[in-house]
Amino acid sequence: MESPARPLAAAAPVKAAVSSQERRRGQRVLLRIRANIHVALQGKATTLDAATLSVTPQGAVVVMKQNLAVETRLVLEHGSTKQRVDCKVARPSRATAEGFHIPLEFDAPAPGFWKINFPPSDWRPDDV
Repeated sequence: MESPARPLAAAAPVKAAVSSQERRRGQRVLLRIRANIHVALQGKATTLDAATLSVTPQGAVVVMKQNLAVETRLVLEHGSTKQRVDCKVARPSRATAEGFHIPLEFDAPAPGFWKINFPPSDWRPDDV
């Protein structure tokens, strides 16, 4: 006599790969703006020159000659408007011939900081 069929073991759920675009909280815009970074280095207030490579309502990637450690607290000053926003270094920088590409995250979203209109969150480049 055959034994009753056993239920198959349940497969563990597979986590779908998430693209880097889906991980982002908003659309990145390539935009070059001069900026100042106000930061305390070794306990001394310092202002460093920077320029944005890309911007979002939540932050930016800036290029600088000086590297900054992850979680470094700083104030980013818009070069044209002189408006300031508190932020931190979000992830490790990437060294390039141009300087260090440093990802910054604002303490709170500031969509008006860059003085541009960002594309809608559901916009895709292939929609053009």
